Amino acid sequence: MKNDKPSRRKFLSLGLLGGASLLAGKAEAKTPLESGETVKMLTPDGQLVEVDKAVLDAMSTEHKATNKTILDWTNQVK
Repeated sequence: MKNDKPSRRKFLSLGLLGGASLLAGKAEAKTPLESGETVKMLTPDGQLVEVDKAVLDAMSTEHKATNKTILDWTNQVK
Protein backbone atom coordinates (compact mmCIF):
# COMPACT_ATOMS: atom_id res chain seq x y z
CA MET A 1 0.00 0.00 0.00
CA LYS A 2 1.50 3.28 -1.12
CA ASN A 3 0.99 6.47 0.84
CA ASP A 4 -0.36 9.14 -1.55
CA LYS A 5 -0.51 11.91 1.04
CA PRO A 6 2.08 14.66 0.66
CA SER A 7 4.91 14.18 3.12
CA ARG A 8 6.28 16.74 5.52
CA ARG A 9 9.79 16.26 4.13
CA LYS A 10 8.64 17.06 0.58
CA PHE A 11 6.74 20.12 1.80
CA LEU A 12 9.76 21.47 3.69
CA SER A 13 12.14 20.85 0.81
CA LEU A 14 9.86 22.70 -1.61
CA GLY A 15 9.51 25.54 0.89
CA LEU A 16 13.26 25.85 1.30
CA LEU A 17 13.84 25.82 -2.44
CA GLY A 18 11.17 28.47 -2.96
CA GLY A 19 12.59 30.66 -0.20
CA ALA A 20 16.11 30.34 -1.57
CA SER A 21 14.97 31.35 -5.05
CA LEU A 22 13.14 34.38 -3.67
CA LEU A 23 16.22 35.48 -1.73
CA ALA A 24 18.42 35.02 -4.78
CA GLY A 25 16.07 37.16 -6.86
CA LYS A 26 15.98 39.88 -4.22
CA ALA A 27 19.77 39.93 -3.88
CA GLU A 28 20.09 40.17 -7.64
CA ALA A 29 17.62 43.05 -7.85
CA LYS A 30 19.61 45.26 -5.49
CA THR A 31 22.55 46.87 -7.20
CA PRO A 32 25.31 48.20 -5.00
CA LEU A 33 25.73 51.94 -4.96
CA GLU A 34 29.31 52.90 -5.66
CA SER A 35 30.55 56.38 -6.36
CA GLY A 36 34.23 55.83 -5.70
CA GLU A 37 34.28 58.46 -2.96
CA THR A 38 34.42 57.29 0.65
CA VAL A 39 33.76 59.04 3.94
CA LYS A 40 35.42 58.00 7.20
CA MET A 41 32.97 57.44 10.04
CA LEU A 42 33.01 55.98 13.55
CA THR A 43 30.89 53.01 14.52
CA PRO A 44 29.09 53.00 17.90
CA ASP A 45 31.87 50.85 19.37
CA GLY A 46 34.56 53.32 18.26
CA GLN A 47 35.98 51.64 15.15
CA LEU A 48 36.88 53.74 12.12
CA VAL A 49 35.19 52.60 8.88
CA GLU A 50 35.00 53.98 5.36
CA VAL A 51 31.51 54.28 3.89
CA ASP A 52 30.74 54.97 0.24
CA LYS A 53 29.30 58.45 -0.21
CA ALA A 54 26.56 57.16 -2.55
CA VAL A 55 25.19 55.00 0.29
CA LEU A 56 25.02 58.02 2.60
CA ASP A 57 23.24 60.08 -0.05
CA ALA A 58 20.69 57.30 -0.59
CA MET A 59 20.03 57.05 3.14
CA SER A 60 19.54 60.80 3.55
CA THR A 61 16.65 60.77 1.05
CA GLU A 62 14.66 58.19 3.03
CA HIS A 63 12.05 59.45 5.47
CA LYS A 64 12.29 58.59 9.13
CA ALA A 65 9.33 56.92 10.79
CA THR A 66 7.28 59.17 13.03
CA ASN A 67 5.52 58.07 16.19
CA LYS A 68 2.15 58.33 14.44
CA THR A 69 3.18 56.07 11.54
CA ILE A 70 4.59 53.47 13.94
CA LEU A 71 1.41 53.53 16.01
CA ASP A 72 -0.74 53.18 12.87
CA TRP A 73 1.43 50.28 11.69
CA THR A 74 1.15 48.43 15.01
CA ASN A 75 -2.62 48.88 15.02
CA GLN A 76 -2.86 47.36 11.53
CA VAL A 77 -0.94 44.26 12.61
CA LYS A 78 -3.48 43.38 15.33
